[in-house]
Amino acid sequence: MFEHANKALIAAAFLILAIVIIPIVLVPEAMVAAIGQVYNFITTDMAWLYLLIGFGMAVGAIVLLTTKFGDIRLGGRDAKPHYKTFTWIAMNLCSALAAGILIFGMCEWMYYVTGTPFGIEPYSVQAYEYASAYGMFHWGFSAWAFYLVAGVAIGYLYWNKKIGDLRISALCSNLIGGDSKGKKAFRWVLDAIMVFCYFMAMMTTVGIGTPVMGELASSLLGIENSFALKIGIIIIFCLFFTLSTSKTIAKGMGRISDFNVWLAIGFFVFVLIVGDTSFILNNIVMAIGTNIREFVRMSFNSDAVAQTGFVQNWTIFYWAWYVALTFMCGLWIARTSYGRTFREITVANCIWAVLACWVTFGILGNYGMGQELFHGQNFSGVISEVGNNGVTLLVLQTMPLPKLCIFVFMILIFFNLATSATANGTALSMYTSKGLKADEEPHTWYKTFWCVLFMIIPVGILLLEHNVEGLNVLSTIQSLITISSLPVLVALVVLFWSFGKVLRKDISDGTIRQYVDKSKENKWGNE
Repeated sequence: MFEHANKALIAAAFLILAIVIIPIVLVPEAMVAAIGQVYNFITTDMAWLYLLIGFGMAVGAIVLLTTKFGDIRLGGRDAKPHYKTFTWIAMNLCSALAAGILIFGMCEWMYYVTGTPFGIEPYSVQAYEYASAYGMFHWGFSAWAFYLVAGVAIGYLYWNKKIGDLRISALCSNLIGGDSKGKKAFRWVLDAIMVFCYFMAMMTTVGIGTPVMGELASSLLGIENSFALKIGIIIIFCLFFTLSTSKTIAKGMGRISDFNVWLAIGFFVFVLIVGDTSFILNNIVMAIGTNIREFVRMSFNSDAVAQTGFVQNWTIFYWAWYVALTFMCGLWIARTSYGRTFREITVANCIWAVLACWVTFGILGNYGMGQELFHGQNFSGVISEVGNNGVTLLVLQTMPLPKLCIFVFMILIFFNLATSATANGTALSMYTSKGLKADEEPHTWYKTFWCVLFMIIPVGILLLEHNVEGLNVLSTIQSLITISSLPVLVALVVLFWSFGKVLRKDISDGTIRQYVDKSKENKWGNE
C-alpha cells in the first residue's frame, strides 16, 4: 500500500494540517476571528494582485488557443490519447466542478440581486441582469484558464521532459534543485504546503456540497436534517468513492463522469422545458453578451472607491479558490491529457467547460429567477436566512414532480462530489508518491487512504457549525480557502518560471520540433 509513498512528505503535511485543525476544534471562536482578519487583509489589500493574475491567466489561454504554442503535444508528436474525447472532457469537467457548479448555478444570482456590483440599486432591472451575468463570469473563461495554464505547464514538464515525478519540487528541479540544506528545506516545505492546500481546496468542495445533500435528503426521507444524518451521508459517500478507486482511472472515473454528464443534460433539458423557456433562453443570450461587453471591466473591478464588499466576497474569493485548486486540477489535466495538443486542452477547458458552466448557470439560475420575477417567489429575500441548503430545496420544490427533481439533483451532487474526490485522491496519491513510472498509478488502497482522509474536512466543518452558535459556515469556508491560496501563489511563480525556462531552451535548440506534428514544424524555424 505504501510502497511508493513519500512518508516524510505525508508526515509534514499532517503536521501542518494538525496545526490548523486542532486550534479550530479547541478554540473555534478565536480561530474564526483570526481567520476573518487575515481574509479581510487578502481580499482588500491584495485584491489587485488576484485580479491581475486572473486576467493574466485568461491572456495565457488566448495565446495557447491562437498561436503556434497550441500545436505542442503532450508526450511528443507520436503520443496517442489515453481516453476518448468525450470521456476525457467529462472527466476534467466533473473533477474540477464538483458540486459547486450545481449549487452556485442555482443560487448565486440571489446574492447578487441584493448585494449588487457597481453600486447598482438592489432589486432593480439592472440588478437582475447583472446577477445572471456575473455568475457566468465567475465560472467562465478566466476561471478555467487558471487550471489550463498550470495543467499544460505540469504536463509539458512531466510528459515531454520525462521528469517522472509530479511533485512541484521535482518538476521545478532546474530552479530549486541542489544539495544545499536551504534548497532541500525549501523543496520539502513547498511540497508539504501543496499537500495541505489540497486539503483546503477539498474543504471548500465537500464542505459546500455535504450540507446541501443533507437538506435534500431530509426533505426526501421526511426526517430531521440532523448532525447524525449529515455524518451518515459522509459515510455513504466515503464508501462509494472508496469502491470507485478499486478500478482504473479510465473505467471508474470515465464511467461515472459519462453517466453524470448525460444525467445533467437530461435534467437541464427538463428544467428548461418546465420553466419559463423563452425567458431562460433570452436571459442566457443577454448574460453572455454582458460578459463579452463587460469582461475587461469585471476583470479589473477592485471596488476601491465604493467598497461595497462585492468584489472581495465574490470575485477575489473565486480567484483565490481557483488559485488554491490550480495544482490539484492542473495535475489532473496533465495526467489525463497525454497525447493532446495545448490547443485541444485549451478548447476542452476554456470552451467546452465554460459552455457547460454557462448552460448550468443559465438554465438553473434563470429558472429560479423566472419563478421570482413572474410567479411570486422570493428566493433572493430568504437566502440570507435559509442559506444555500434551504433555498436549493425551495427552488426544486417549485418544479413539477418535486420529489423526483430533488432525488435527481441529489444524485448529480453526489456523483460530482464522488468524481472530484476520486480525482483528487488519485492526484494527491500521485503527488505524495515517488518512483512511479509515467503510466503507472499508485496502489488502489493508497488512493483510498487519501480519499478517506478527505472526509475529515467535512466532519470538521460540521463540528464547527455544531459548536459555534450563529456561525456563517459559507463565509468561514471562503475565508479559509482564500488564505490557503497564498502559498500556492509562491508555487505558481516557481512552476511558471521553470516551465518558461525549459520551453525557451527547447525552442532555441530545436527540441520543440519533436513535440509538434511534422506539418507544423515549419512554424518553429529550421533549428
